[in-house]
Amino acid sequence: MKCQSLCLIAACLFLGCSRQENIRPLPTETQNVDRIDHAKKSSTQGDLNVSVHRAPVAADGITAHAVTDIVLNFRALDPLIDGISIKKDGTVQVVLDEAFENTGGSGNIAIILQGWPQSPPAPPPFIWTTTVIDHTITVELNQDFPIGMFGPGPKQVHLALFGFKNPGPGIYPIHLSIKPDPNAAGTKEGIGYVQIIPKSRPAISAVSIFSGGGPPPPFNNAIYQTVTLGGCANTVGLYLWDKMKKPFVGVDILMVNPNHGRLIRSDGSTAGQVWISSPSGAAEFSLTTESPATLGSAFLTGVEVGILKTKFTPDPAILGNYQLSLKMNNGNTQDLFVHVVSL
Repeated sequence: MKCQSLCLIAACLFLGCSRQENIRPLPTETQNVDRIDHAKKSSTQGDLNVSVHRAPVAADGITAHAVTDIVLNFRALDPLIDGISIKKDGTVQVVLDEAFENTGGSGNIAIILQGWPQSPPAPPPFIWTTTVIDHTITVELNQDFPIGMFGPGPKQVHLALFGFKNPGPGIYPIHLSIKPDPNAAGTKEGIGYVQIIPKSRPAISAVSIFSGGGPPPPFNNAIYQTVTLGGCANTVGLYLWDKMKKPFVGVDILMVNPNHGRLIRSDGSTAGQVWISSPSGAAEFSLTTESPATLGSAFLTGVEVGILKTKFTPDPAILGNYQLSLKMNNGNTQDLFVHVVSL
């Protein structure tokens, strides 16, 4: 089955890349962590270090028998670290384990990202063509996608496979290969492992569509931000689902002290925890929300979701790195990073 990129205009608002300058993140590859050791296993052979994660636009992308919606990371997410340049007619190929069910349905989408949500090189029509045969998804570039032209370059591939269903609970290998130059010898390869969980659980995901820079794409990087002394970070939108895959509406953040807070339900009960690691000497920083989470639709998938818009303001007198970790009880953790630099 062949899915031409031109047909994917509806994904435009979901996808984007950042035009932020001088981004300086913390030295980490954490993004949307499900805190399952096996799911973070990466390749033990080849030269791609592959990890597999639930996509941020679906509550159940790694849940047993749900639609497959995953992101494969193959380069460090730090935007100062280069991705992999891919020339015209170069390919990115993913082979799923045969336990995944190809239902024969349409709507399989592959999106090359640069290290954060909504960061392809341009809005649809994409600069690649996606072909699905059996359990193999092949992305062929229609023009060059080099490092530096649109951002740090290819680092991830998001597979929104509406024509596939996940297998039962377990750990499954996913093979990734990249041929950056069709006219040169050599293919980069690696194997990542995804843990398919037996049932859905509370989920939190940062998306970039509320952080400026679009629409249309590119959108600013919501995961890694650099701000000047005295400034504040861009708004970060958080998608929230409860353990039943229902939109987690009414959730808010209540900070207990500058470094610790709670995600609270509308009745005041605790839905999760918030931890902020700050530079030495920092005290006058804050994490605030526009309002409790409201009902919305997730981009690309269109599923209902709770949307919580947050704003982080660093200490106006202290340089350095902040890490914000938002963890759902019995769910995943979303990490965010802010680096404060001098004017």
